[in-house]
Amino acid sequence: MDRLEKLQQEITAIFVERFDTRIASHDVDLLETGLVDSVKIVELVLELEQRFGVSLPFEELEIEDFRTVPRLAERIARTTPAVG
Repeated sequence: MDRLEKLQQEITAIFVERFDTRIASHDVDLLETGLVDSVKIVELVLELEQRFGVSLPFEELEIEDFRTVPRLAERIARTTPAVG
């Protein structure tokens, strides 16, 4: 399993654990379906920062970063150095 796949699994787990929401597919548009809204974006950013030990300043984020699980994983991957 590569790094992006692992990040996608962890992000999907956050939705289940934190928001009690199961995402049917990684390709689901989180914004269009209403799974992510402005309030949930704030909560999600805080959870991602805590879970992955990263800083995600709001002024550097794009709404498209929250479109799908793979987009979120790519955003986290760009923020964190590869380990191992």
